[in-house]
This record gives sequence, C-alpha cells and structure tokens, in this order.
Amino acid sequence: MLKKLGLILLTMSISVLLSSCHIKKKDEETISRTTNNLRVYQPGDVITYNVIAVSNSGTTSQGTLRVEWEQTPDLTDPIDGSTKYPVLKETTTLTYNPDSTEANATIIRYIHQETSSTAPDNSGQTSLYAIGGGTSLYWLYNPDNVNNPSSDIILPVIFDSPMEVGTPPPNSPLTFSVMEDCGVTVGQCGAEIYKFDDNFTIIGDTTPVTTNLGKFSNPFEIEFFGATTPKNSPATSFPGDIRSICGTSADQVSYNGTMFVMPEIGMVRMVNLCQNSTSGGVAQVNYIITLNNTNIPLP
Repeated sequence: MLKKLGLILLTMSISVLLSSCHIKKKDEETISRTTNNLRVYQPGDVITYNVIAVSNSGTTSQGTLRVEWEQTPDLTDPIDGSTKYPVLKETTTLTYNPDSTEANATIIRYIHQETSSTAPDNSGQTSLYAIGGGTSLYWLYNPDNVNNPSSDIILPVIFDSPMEVGTPPPNSPLTFSVMEDCGVTVGQCGAEIYKFDDNFTIIGDTTPVTTNLGKFSNPFEIEFFGATTPKNSPATSFPGDIRSICGTSADQVSYNGTMFVMPEIGMVRMVNLCQNSTSGGVAQVNYIITLNNTNIPLP
C-alpha cells in the first residue's frame, strides 16, 4: 500500500513539473508582427500598462496606465458650424498606487483613423481632431494663425501608417496650437492655450521587448522629443499628451525618449524623460511604461 501511495505521489510530482515547464514555455513565446499598418481601433478596445515613475528627488512611484477607445457622436467644426467629423474618443488614465506622491491624470483626445476602405495604403494613419478638458473641447490651429480667431482648424496626423524603418516620417516634425472657446462665438476660436512641438523618427525594429503578454520580437523603435509651451495664461489647464504628463497645458514641459510599437496593438513599451521647468527649477520624472494586458487580439 505504501509503495502504491509513493508511486501516486511521484506521478503527481512529475505531472506538476511538466505543467510548470509548459507554462514557462508559453510565457517565453515570441510574438512577431504581421503588418506595418497600425491597428484601426474599435469601440471597446482597451490596453493597460504598468507604470514606474522615478523623479529627480529620488522618489519612485508605481501605477497603472489605461487607454480605452469608445464611440462618441460626430464632432461639429467650430468655424464653419456644419462639417461633421466621425471620431473615436480616446481616454488615457494614469492612476498611481495609494502611497504615491505623484498626481493621477486623465487625457482625452478625439481621433480619426484611415481604414482599408477610406485609404487602403494608409490604413491606421491617425489624426488628432480635438482635445478634451472637463466638459470642453479644444481645437487645433496652425501656430501662424493664432491671432486670426476665424482661421480654419487643422486636423494633424499624429501617427503615420504604414510604419517603415529608415524613411523619415512624413508628418514629423509636428507643430500645432491648442485653442480655447472654439465655437462659443460662432465661426471663431478664442485665445491660444499652448503650443505643441513634436519630433519622432523610426530608428529600427530589431530590439525585442518582453511584457506580461510575451516577448515581442520586432516592434518598431521610435525616438521622440518635444515640448509644450503655455500661452496667454488661460483659466483652465489640462494634460494633452502622455509624454508631457509631468505637467499640464499651463506648464513649460519638454520630453524625450523611446517608444516601441507593435502595429497590431500599438505601444508596448515606452521610456520617457519628462521635464517641467515652470517654477524656475527643473522637475524631472523618468517614466517606464510597459504593456500589461489588452483585449486586442495578439499577432
């Protein structure tokens, strides 16, 4: 009887060992991209990330970044008062652990993407139509036209698709001004809130990135740098881009770093140094943002 019991226990131990090996092998599975075109996001898509933020004061904070896309009514052009823009509402929420000294933040953007039916060669190309802050919408102008409140809005491309190594992105560098009170007076916007400058270059696709969902073998590696410059001391302030999250539209912020993108999903990892120099000194926060989970199918 004891001999039989020992055999049973040995069999169970081997079974557990084999199961552990199988799980480990699955975790180390390599995932390769199958396209160079960025995903056309759908209502209900969600991506979550783990966040580590290290400030130059020596404080390290951890948290979660959540990006979700949802259907929203068409936006109406605030200048002509009639043109309708189909958009998705993109909400990015940064939430730190309760013991953190960093502030939580939410970024709301209204984006439009080309599809295989609207622009087959550029499916996934992403344009920014407006930025949300509270209950208001903030539209974008060419910086040369900020003193002409009746100028047409612009709808800048913020992410080119398809992605390609070695070819300068057609929409970099990128510059636009964010305006307040657009449409409050029919046919015009109010004052400039801030100016946004961005530069990005795809430098390679040979550096693998390991995440909670597996090892991505060949994501596009993008180097970027840019800044937000406040204007006219508006009464409201809000964050407009995750890379400048160490400040708001009321702050002088610069950023630089590296982003890894799997086109089928989007960003899978980002390392970004954000610097806020509003108060005379420079407050720096280095962010490490890594994919944790998503309901978007993997390649």
